[in-house]
Amino acid sequence: MTPDPIEADDKTEELTFTRRTALALLGASGATGIVSGSTNAKTGDAETKEPERKWNQNVDAQGHDLRNLGSAQLENVHTAARNADRVVWKDEEGVFHADGPHDEVAAGEEMLEVINAALESLTDGRTSKEKVVIASPGTLGPFPDDEGIFELEIPSYTILDVPVTLRVEDEGENLFFVRARDAEHIDIPNFNLVGNPRYGLWLQSVDNVHLGDINIAFENAGEVGLGVRIDEYGQSERRSSDVQIDSGYVENSGHHAFETNGVDRFQAGTLIANDPANGGLNMNHTIDATINSVVGFDPGHPSTYATVRLANFCHNVSVGQVVSRGGAKGLMLITAHNASFGEVNIEGSTDSGIFATLSTDVSISGGVIKNCRGEAIRIHGYPQETFPFNVPTEGITVSNVRIFDSRPEDERTQTYAIRESGETAFNNQFVDNDVRDGGTEEIISVASSSTAVVGNIGAGIASGTTTLSPGEDVAARVTEISPREDVTLELRAKPREAPDARFSWDEYFEWDPEASAWELVVEWRTDPGEAVTLDYIVDRPQANLGRRGYEGNWKEYAADGTEDPHV
Repeated sequence: MTPDPIEADDKTEELTFTRRTALALLGASGATGIVSGSTNAKTGDAETKEPERKWNQNVDAQGHDLRNLGSAQLENVHTAARNADRVVWKDEEGVFHADGPHDEVAAGEEMLEVINAALESLTDGRTSKEKVVIASPGTLGPFPDDEGIFELEIPSYTILDVPVTLRVEDEGENLFFVRARDAEHIDIPNFNLVGNPRYGLWLQSVDNVHLGDINIAFENAGEVGLGVRIDEYGQSERRSSDVQIDSGYVENSGHHAFETNGVDRFQAGTLIANDPANGGLNMNHTIDATINSVVGFDPGHPSTYATVRLANFCHNVSVGQVVSRGGAKGLMLITAHNASFGEVNIEGSTDSGIFATLSTDVSISGGVIKNCRGEAIRIHGYPQETFPFNVPTEGITVSNVRIFDSRPEDERTQTYAIRESGETAFNNQFVDNDVRDGGTEEIISVASSSTAVVGNIGAGIASGTTTLSPGEDVAARVTEISPREDVTLELRAKPREAPDARFSWDEYFEWDPEASAWELVVEWRTDPGEAVTLDYIVDRPQANLGRRGYEGNWKEYAADGTEDPHV
């Protein structure tokens, strides 16, 4: 089921305030009767019955005011802030105001100008966060296409809270975005945006950023509408670091829903991408990332992106769950290293459910893949001369995944459950998967003699049925088991119906040089005197002793950006 789109609430679209109500959001004097400034210590008063120490009295707590815990800057800890330092609100005449505790900062009919004035009015050179709340919904734009780019700029040590919905009404040129650039210690606890911005949130060369509940819905986004992008600012060439998203929802983006490029230490809770034209979560040059779950609905149309894509030398990435419905791909890995995926739930991909290439040491540890148009899982190794670097597709482990096509037999389009191809795919492992009804052409296909295929239900490197004949020295011989001479083979077999008499057998594999293939040979140890039908699967557990397929050189993306293959 596709999530419901974000819509502005008719009851709040014209939400207005009186100045008294707006000042209450600031905790200002005259609105609530409580002064926001410091209060000196005071003894009790018998007439007023005041306690000797008020609960909100200024108490020194190791140098920090208890009413401004936001001033205690703790690395990677995001604390709740006090009342706002600035409130942006709209009066009954349609005029927007930016108020501080003591005076009005700005007023006007252009909401963007008032918000930027509120942000610019915060304390210069501050080292603790100050907060701006946008309390009334409103419209940003339209923006004339002959006056450049329009933006809402978030400076360092700022909390910008947008619990209401902002609407961007551009003239179709995608001229607007909300941006933080070369900034640190930013907190956006709530953010709601609809319309057609160029970017919903664009964070460049930022450090210690917390995004809370992010909701962005594009309308007629064109080809460039991107939900949340976190990258390194081109002029400073400084990577972003320590960015956290609690939850994010982006729909109908003309580009990616979420994107990282040049980020160290990225964390996210649940990210939902509803109908992105490109990727759901597209990660580039990202190091040390942990994501709880990513959900994608119809990603990568008309492109061939995926619900989750790791590219351009991402490494040390962990994703708990990938859920993908429709779209081009569920999961795509290009030059990824040290990545793990706890569970995948992928259905209806029009390309491959999972595609991995030029990647090393990746694990996919469970889940379901079904009803794809091509391969459910494709592992590919490009020829060495294809790219200006040597990266094998090696150490990809797929385990405990159910892979099948549940449609009527004449409607099935899933060609393979697992397909390994190419001359530089080595030392991969396909272990303990359930691949029954997994492919119309072949269930499991491997290209490398070093890849292990073990314990899968429904298929191995060879499978079928043979009949053990009584009274014969060789009860059965199955030819063309494997064309690779340098492999380890192991048989799993069981009788379809066991005879009443005692019976047992021995099996071994014999190389036939004329056919250039291994044969399975079964001999009676105890002949029951009647034929026995045997179902068999041949595995390749592989006696690998640490030798690599070839000495690939996995390059870590340099912090200064000098190595940038842009695969």
